[in-house]
Amino acid sequence: MEIRYKIESMEETGFSYSPNFDYDSIDINAVTYQFAHNLIPDAEKKELSLNMTAEITPGKSNEVLAKESIYAVFKIAPFDKVIQIKEGGLKTTEPLLIDTFFNIVIGALRGMLIKNLKGTPLAKSVMPLIPMDVIRQTTARLTDNSTQK
Repeated sequence: MEIRYKIESMEETGFSYSPNFDYDSIDINAVTYQFAHNLIPDAEKKELSLNMTAEITPGKSNEVLAKESIYAVFKIAPFDKVIQIKEGGLKTTEPLLIDTFFNIVIGALRGMLIKNLKGTPLAKSVMPLIPMDVIRQTTARLTDNSTQK
């Protein structure tokens, strides 16, 4: 099956930074990054949207030092063969395609954080690589090949 996809749109939906935090009180190399994502299928438009947020915290508390959000829309063809909307979420027959979408949005998050944190104490912090296994744990996949045509 030939699958075609494109980035329909991508935008930064939010950024915040805590300039009043005492950054001298923490080791910048020890900050933690927390990620959240939401996949939103639209069968009518044949699109899959991905909203992803990254938060930087001091590590010893949940205080958010910086937060970045990206929203991307991907057009997929043939949508119905790749994405199926099931009770409890979406399923996919092409997990590597969904991984590609996540990698695109993670790259955008990384770039926006670098741009937006330039000149701040957090600019020295390095966003870690995110293993796809971690993302896959919270993203549903079809495992029954009998549903593929």
